[in-house]
Amino acid sequence: MRTPVVLLHGFLGRAADWRSVRAGLPSGWDVRAPDLPGHGAATDLDAYTMDAAADLALAGLAAPADVVGYSMGGRLAIHLAVTRPEAVRRAVAVSGSPGLRTEAERAARRQVDADRAAAIQADVPAFVEQWYRAPLWASLPGDLRQRLTADRARHNRPAELAASLAGMGTGAQPSHWDALAGISAPVWAVAGALDPKFVGLARQMAQASASVEAVVLPDAGHFIPAERPAALAALLTDLLSDRWQKRPTTPPTAPPSPAPSSGSPSARSRT
Repeated sequence: MRTPVVLLHGFLGRAADWRSVRAGLPSGWDVRAPDLPGHGAATDLDAYTMDAAADLALAGLAAPADVVGYSMGGRLAIHLAVTRPEAVRRAVAVSGSPGLRTEAERAARRQVDADRAAAIQADVPAFVEQWYRAPLWASLPGDLRQRLTADRARHNRPAELAASLAGMGTGAQPSHWDALAGISAPVWAVAGALDPKFVGLARQMAQASASVEAVVLPDAGHFIPAERPAALAALLTDLLSDRWQKRPTTPPTAPPSPAPSSGSPSARSRT
């Protein structure tokens, strides 16, 4: 039986965000993409927390899954690998993190997210327009930015997004930095080369755990599923088909083999 692959979207998104990536995955894969609390069809819920999102992500699965998450979904993928290891075969955190390290950082972020929630409830279109003008999204082409802005304004309910921020924001979730070393499942921390903050976080995660490998995708920023869906699909196909060869942690004693051609997924993707 093929291992299920669960795709987890980011804040403001929904399952449909993965459509272009799914189109590039092998046709025989069992791919699922749930809406997470406060997004898409997952509204009017009793709980908006990482654990409630974990329940939605794992619903209907009869076997451990390969979990792939982007941004907020990447944080959830790591949360699953830490808190529900029996349910996760492998995890890929795309532009994700294990959270904020200290309570002071989390408290400050909760205040930021409370301010964001107020802005959302006041005017969703204005919030979304401002959101995608932040430096984190600088690599988005103008036409893609416009499509995302229109899509997010059309498909989101203010109270639901506010509940998601309060219960699933980076300030609300626990820090999993200290737990990384205990993860037994293979984890890949993927970041776009044009997103230096998350490239740094991916490398810090790899330093914190032998189970984590950092992978940097060239010519991509933070929103890799939208900016480079075909390249991400090729990378996931390699990672989850057991074709990926982890780089050695010590220099090889024999001369290295020739580098892959620039067109191969491994050559494009590996740091």
